[in-house]
Amino acid sequence: MKVSPEQFGFLRTLLRRKTGVVIDDSKQYLVIARLMPIVKKRAIPSLDTLIDRMKGGLDPSLERDVLNAMMTHETSFFRDKSPFETLRSLIEELMPKRKVLRQLTIWSAACSTGQEPYSIAMLLNEHFADLVATWRVRILATDISEPILAQAREGLFSNLETNRGLPAELLKKYFRPLQGKWSITQDCRRLVEFRQLNLNATWPMMPICDIIFLRNVMLYFDVPTRATLVGKMRKSLKPDGALFLGGAETMIGIDTGYERLLGRGCSYYRPK
Repeated sequence: MKVSPEQFGFLRTLLRRKTGVVIDDSKQYLVIARLMPIVKKRAIPSLDTLIDRMKGGLDPSLERDVLNAMMTHETSFFRDKSPFETLRSLIEELMPKRKVLRQLTIWSAACSTGQEPYSIAMLLNEHFADLVATWRVRILATDISEPILAQAREGLFSNLETNRGLPAELLKKYFRPLQGKWSITQDCRRLVEFRQLNLNATWPMMPICDIIFLRNVMLYFDVPTRATLVGKMRKSLKPDGALFLGGAETMIGIDTGYERLLGRGCSYYRPK
């Protein structure tokens, strides 16, 4: 099954306007692969017909399903390791500065199925048990896709998912077998708050964060969208806080309002 150039162009424009995600002409195969399950599930004759129905605007759920399908949700536990080692050292650095309020807020933006925020929760339980017990610790986890967030809230992971980056000792300590999968324990669940949020739309009231993980998100955006996003992130970050980007992402040519600092095997950004 194919998609016509006109319909592909409409979808590209819609995706860019609604989510900030940019796809080029070479990605028609990706559109076909990700939208065919919707075509089959809804018994729609063709991809072009599906897009025509979206244009009609009579079924908002169809547009929602299409946008969700076009998002990339690649993730794993403790992805790349070094940002989490740096996070540990940053928390140690921030604790004396936050000892009066005794609050710590970490935002996992584009959290996908939850491996990143749950990794942060495990790190906190493992190395900062007193802080978790006596402070107000909040991990805010957001994503554009409600179905993906539903998976994250469920906290159930397959053997394949737990084998990707999760040390065996942490699996044993923070997960329990359930229905042929692994269920993360309440010690970690209670620290994480999941919310639906489109990074490219108007944000609701957000807390001012100590640390923000915005990793491997901007790869899919054009430069103006990246600039707008990191500008908004700066307003949501405390002056001595830290913003983590993905290993292949940079502020060069995007925003001069941050300074780049070296962590443990990776870099992070702080407002100037």
